[in-house]
Amino acid sequence: MFKKLFGSLTGDNTQENQIDAQTQTSNDEYENEYENEYQEVEYDPETLHGTHYDVEDFDNEVETRAEAWIKDERESGENLQESDIKSIYTNYRREVYTEWNNCDSDQMIRFENANSLKYSGIQTSGFVKVDDNNPFLEPVHGISLRDYTAMCLKISAGVDYNEVCRAMGIESVIWEELNTIWPQRMGEDTSFTVTTLFGQYYAENVTVPQLENVKAEVSEEGLANLEKIKTDRYFYEELAGARQAAYEYGIDGAQWILDNYGINLADFQSVAMQWMTEQNQNWNSEEIVRFSDYQQEKQKEYAAKFAAEQGGNIADDVEF
Repeated sequence: MFKKLFGSLTGDNTQENQIDAQTQTSNDEYENEYENEYQEVEYDPETLHGTHYDVEDFDNEVETRAEAWIKDERESGENLQESDIKSIYTNYRREVYTEWNNCDSDQMIRFENANSLKYSGIQTSGFVKVDDNNPFLEPVHGISLRDYTAMCLKISAGVDYNEVCRAMGIESVIWEELNTIWPQRMGEDTSFTVTTLFGQYYAENVTVPQLENVKAEVSEEGLANLEKIKTDRYFYEELAGARQAAYEYGIDGAQWILDNYGINLADFQSVAMQWMTEQNQNWNSEEIVRFSDYQQEKQKEYAAKFAAEQGGNIADDVEF
């Protein structure tokens, strides 16, 4: 169904000629208007739209192109589903953004992340927009999502949940309800606002006044390693690869990192969210691939180490 559309977006001239001529003319006129005036694009810091055009004009151009294509498809007998229409709009939004801002795919992805709620209805870490009237964010027994995240951080760090509850001034049974209702809301919220905001708070290692004096025991070595994974992406990727390899060999990866590097689960996950948020905000495909390859390389190294400690892989003893 979308062979023609994707052919158009990748520069197939034969397919491009099938697009409504008026749509192309509209785009040419708009490009000519701004071509000489803006040599270097400036972006709005919040929306990442180019400042040389109006957002309304951008959305109208996307709609014009998308609706022209949808009309052509339907006249050809295609039965377009809602998901098909969303895909058409997404592809034309990418096309218009790239053309009007003369940008690469990384900048286009940053734009999509910054506007994910508006255009897809889904929040992206690092770009969360909070509606004060969102019913999913209403406190539960007086405990906000921020409070709940702070409690989760302390408990994940090894603090007994009863101690955390006492500090928050609630009964332990309330914690059980919190730990049911908040995850339930995360599952029901189709915009992923609750889930993403929880992750953002986690990345910030958020705390609340009641819990400031409630601390998990962390060794000096653990503190040093924690600071290192916050600033050294390669060190973080190495430990992430080691943790995954540990799980594959039946070892508790989180406990292995705690035993060998003194970093508890809460702190490690917090740093993981920090790196993910930074990655979303400063999308760079080359860096992402480089770090991913490095983590996989380290995962293989640690897998070999764990295999050797366990007497080798089972497959090593099988002759083919």
